Amino acid sequence: MRSFVVISLATLSGCAALSFGSVVARPAVASACRSPAVRCAYNPQPSKARPKKQKSKAPKEKVKAPVAPLAVDPEVTFFEGPPSATEMVIPGMSVLTVVGIIPFAASVARQAWTRYKFTNRRIEVASGFQGKEVVQATWREVVDVKWLRRFGGSAGDLVLTLKDGAKMEMRSVPDFERNLAYMMKQLGEDVQADCFYPDGPAKAFQAKLASGEEPPLTPSTSTTPDQPSE
Repeated sequence: MRSFVVISLATLSGCAALSFGSVVARPAVASACRSPAVRCAYNPQPSKARPKKQKSKAPKEKVKAPVAPLAVDPEVTFFEGPPSATEMVIPGMSVLTVVGIIPFAASVARQAWTRYKFTNRRIEVASGFQGKEVVQATWREVVDVKWLRRFGGSAGDLVLTLKDGAKMEMRSVPDFERNLAYMMKQLGEDVQADCFYPDGPAKAFQAKLASGEEPPLTPSTSTTPDQPSE
C-alpha cells in the first residue's frame, strides 16, 4: 500500500513539473514569434561597382616626336651691282656716228637696270625693262662655266650651264678675277677641274690672295632674304 502511495506522489510531482515547464516555455515561444522578421539589404545599383574595361579594336596611333629644326646658315651677299662701266667705252666713242647711238643707249640702259648678285647660295641676274626680268640659280645647279676677260681682266663675260641645259649669261662682270675666284670656290673642285680652272691669270690672283695683297674671299655682313630659285 505504501509503495502505491509513493508511486502516486512521484507521478503527480512529475506531471506538475511538466506542466510548469510547458507554461514557462510558452512566453519564450510567443516572444520569439512576436520579433520582427530579419530583412537583408540589397542595392540593385551599387555605387562602388568596378566598371568593366572595354577593349577598343581601333589601331593605336603612334605619336611622333617633334623634329628638331635644322640649323641653316643665313644667306650672305658677296657681290651685288651693275655691269662694269668699261662696256660703255666703245659705244661712247662711236656715238659721234648715227649708228653708234643705239649701242650707246643700250649700254646706258644696262647700267641703269641690270644687276648681278652673288651670294653664298645662289646667282641672280636682274635685267630687262626696269630690271623686272630676274633669273636665278643655286650653285648646285651649275655644272659648267665659260669665261672671257675684257680690258685686261678688269671685267669679263660669263656663261653658266645648268643641270637642265639652260644657260645664264653675264656680260661685263666687274672685278672679274675676284668674282670668278669666289664663284669657283662655291662650285667646288669637280667643276673647277671640268672648267680647267685656275688658268694663268687666276693663278696669279690666287698668289695675291695667299700673300695678303688681296683681301680674303669673304662675303659682306649684309644678309639677304631667301628667295625661291626659278
